[in-house]
Amino acid sequence: MIVLDHLGPALVFWSAILLICFFTSLFGYLERNSRYRAIEKMVDKGQTVPPEMLGRYAGRYDRHVWQYTHPAASGIFLMCIGVAIAVFLWALQGGGNVIDGDHVPNWLPVVGIFPFMVGLARLLGAAFDRRPPGSGPTNPGP
Repeated sequence: MIVLDHLGPALVFWSAILLICFFTSLFGYLERNSRYRAIEKMVDKGQTVPPEMLGRYAGRYDRHVWQYTHPAASGIFLMCIGVAIAVFLWALQGGGNVIDGDHVPNWLPVVGIFPFMVGLARLLGAAFDRRPPGSGPTNPGP
């Protein structure tokens, strides 16, 4: 007989990831579908469609507008992701008191330093950026 007792935590973990991906996709689909139906009704009635409804984000029409946010915002976001990964991997290994030394010595939580340092670099780049006003991807213009 096959014993599957050890698969419980892994099954819960991967099921949670699968559910998060599924619901994210589902709600994105429902939001797009609702917007398309509203645009279709406006066109059928002969009304003009406001530009904000054509794109996902107000004022911009390209689909990659979320990639061109301010470097400081994405830097802080990446730093938070790095800290979250480090804490998650530290807790996954059993945690322990880091100061007293009764923890499991392992390098895995250090993986979180990579997104943290990239975020710090983007944050410092935004702090020392000296672009003239009105230029660059952070100010799309008219």
